[in-house]
Amino acid sequence: MSKRQMKLILAGLFVALTLGAEGLAQSPGSRPSEGCESNTLKAQKNNLIDLEIVTRTEQRVGMLRERVFDLQVQEMDLQARLDDLDYRMTPEAIQRALAFVGSPRPMDEFRDALRTRLESQKARVHRQLELLSSSRERLESAIAEAEAELERLRQR
Repeated sequence: MSKRQMKLILAGLFVALTLGAEGLAQSPGSRPSEGCESNTLKAQKNNLIDLEIVTRTEQRVGMLRERVFDLQVQEMDLQARLDDLDYRMTPEAIQRALAFVGSPRPMDEFRDALRTRLESQKARVHRQLELLSSSRERLESAIAEAEAELERLRQR
């Protein structure tokens, strides 16, 4: 649990214990009227519910941020893969890759086949990057919405 969550939980427990202790310390004659007590209890319940909602919203924001971080790591991996494919598609790299291939077939066929395979891999990685990018953008907008909701809840 984060420090903020612990503080909220401890604050809620403190409020609950304080209010419970006040009720026990009063004699039956000195208790406030039932209407006032029920209003106080309702207010306390509302405050605890609000604290619970704030805590859950903070947890949701934290989970969304973790997911964005994971997506960014995946994007970096895919970008490195793209860079590798770009390097492997250079004529010199293709020539080195086929240096030890001995065949009666012309080398042009091997070069074209290797280039085609590398281009299809590159296209596949590009599609994956686009999907990750759109997912990251959706998550970032969800984080912004959750943070706005969290700010509204805190102001209540």
